[in-house]
Amino acid sequence: MALPIFVLPLVVFLVVVLIRLFSRKKSCPNPFSTDDRKPRKPYITDQRQRDDVLKQSFSMQKVPQDGLDAIIIGSGIGGLSTAAIMAKAGKKVLVLEQHDQAGGCCHSFIDKGYEFDVGIHYIGQLGHTNLNKTFVDQICDGQLEWNRLHEDYDVVSIGYGDEKRQYPVKTGFDNWRASLKNQFPDEHSTIDKYFELIEEYSSNSKFQVMMKMLPLWLAKFVCSTPLIGLFTKLWSGDKNKTTLQVVQSLTKDKDLQTIFCYCWGDYGTIPSKSHFSMHSLLVRHYKNGAFYPVGGASEIALNIIPVIERSGGKVLVKADVEEILHNGEKVTGVMVKKGSETYKIEAPMVISSAGLYNTFQKLLPPTIAEKSYFHGVCKQLKPAYAAMNVFLGFNASNEELGLKAQSIWAFTTNDSADSFEKYCGLHVEDALDAQVPLLFISFPSAKDPNWTNHPGRENKSTCAIVTLATWEWFKQWESKPVKRRGDDYDAIKNTIGEMMIEQLCKLYPQVRDHIDYKDFATPITNKHYIAQPYGELYGLDHTAERMAPSMSAKLRPETDIPGLYLTGQDIMSCGFTGAIYSGILTASAVLERNALIDLVKLHKKLKKSEKSKLA
Repeated sequence: MALPIFVLPLVVFLVVVLIRLFSRKKSCPNPFSTDDRKPRKPYITDQRQRDDVLKQSFSMQKVPQDGLDAIIIGSGIGGLSTAAIMAKAGKKVLVLEQHDQAGGCCHSFIDKGYEFDVGIHYIGQLGHTNLNKTFVDQICDGQLEWNRLHEDYDVVSIGYGDEKRQYPVKTGFDNWRASLKNQFPDEHSTIDKYFELIEEYSSNSKFQVMMKMLPLWLAKFVCSTPLIGLFTKLWSGDKNKTTLQVVQSLTKDKDLQTIFCYCWGDYGTIPSKSHFSMHSLLVRHYKNGAFYPVGGASEIALNIIPVIERSGGKVLVKADVEEILHNGEKVTGVMVKKGSETYKIEAPMVISSAGLYNTFQKLLPPTIAEKSYFHGVCKQLKPAYAAMNVFLGFNASNEELGLKAQSIWAFTTNDSADSFEKYCGLHVEDALDAQVPLLFISFPSAKDPNWTNHPGRENKSTCAIVTLATWEWFKQWESKPVKRRGDDYDAIKNTIGEMMIEQLCKLYPQVRDHIDYKDFATPITNKHYIAQPYGELYGLDHTAERMAPSMSAKLRPETDIPGLYLTGQDIMSCGFTGAIYSGILTASAVLERNALIDLVKLHKKLKKSEKSKLA
């Protein structure tokens, strides 16, 4: 359909605005002016030395003096990446974390000689010099190394026992496509069409970034006029479909439908409620395989924090921000509680990586929060599903147990999303007798080539199992202290946890007699340690409504409260990559400089240099 003639002047106007926006350069230094990669230093295995970086407990004496440029609430990758970019531009930033160690979902914990990651299971697009790799390298001085996982980095497992069917997800779309065609010989054209749609729909991410960087009034204008058709076709007509609608239109084979949708748990929204652009973005992210940080997930914060400190900043833990301070005109700092004492810390801006719910329903004074459109967004959008975790330690090595650097997505049936929705709709008493319809199973010890470099781990290995759950089952215990929540809570937690272990042992019977350690984490655990108010891992639910252009434009770093900015997965999308890119958008807003363009220019320079070396 041709655009109306009156749109032409609007297009010219929009182009002028875009040119000015994306070429603007303020007096702030370029955070990516130089390649800051350095040779990899020896890995630190002494836990006390690691704790000196990751567990710097809050005190007023440790707060940087002589004027802070910003305070960041939360030390997840969104907060850390924002702080690192600002530090590279010469800014002094204080990052405050309520937990006893930095990293958010990038932290790990050690108990009885076993180490577990809590949120970093694998990451895509880190195997060669692409923009993601350049970005990560520059905020950690090139100190993070990445281990490529097994060629079959994921396995889709449907059913148990004699009903079990397993389908590997292979590195490289051509390899995965060929494998699927071999397993589904009557579905060749369907499989080809699926990969075509993945490429087409995943392009929507560029449009979303642009909407967040445009002035809000202009983004709203674009989204509400035919101008949107110049940038994306995916939110109108037959392209505006949920993941389930797209997949069901391709094939009637239920196993193949499950495979096409299998990783919906990575963003926590069932296929009938997510837009296919969100799903395709996730699938394409792993097009060239999956990677794990050498040394474990805690290496991420361990190597970003020194970059923040280099400009006089600090990352302090056990710092529970009780309130974002506001003088009636703008945000002026935060109030921190430690023990029975409270401390006022002032700064010209506050950046919240604590999520929309915490920021606008807990931290801001209600009279201020209620004036913001973000307060309405909190009511309009829902939180993602809560999560339940099982952590297992085995008294046998990866080799002895045959554990691979891969993950298993285990479904009870090939109608996985429907089964899961019914499961979460059960009363908790009924759920205790049911199989868990979705399990994500991975082996951190097998993914980390440095695992056995730590003393005492030669004959040990680990497993992490994750499923999604409902907050309603556990919320009555949210105010109870850790390990003192009562017998009823323990009974529910242990029953579901043991069911998850039993299902694991049906897939890996060799581990049953080697379980030496086990720990169960519920949505209440997630609220306690990572301050997610509903026990969710992914913040706002990634529904079609949340990812739609108009809402995507609203979920942006700069708020309508002077001095307050946002970062983290609620601003872009969930996961390491979504949260880290929120960091560069937020840094661009606060620095008043397009740091994304700066990064792209450095990336092109590095790629050109690499090519010249190979010539």
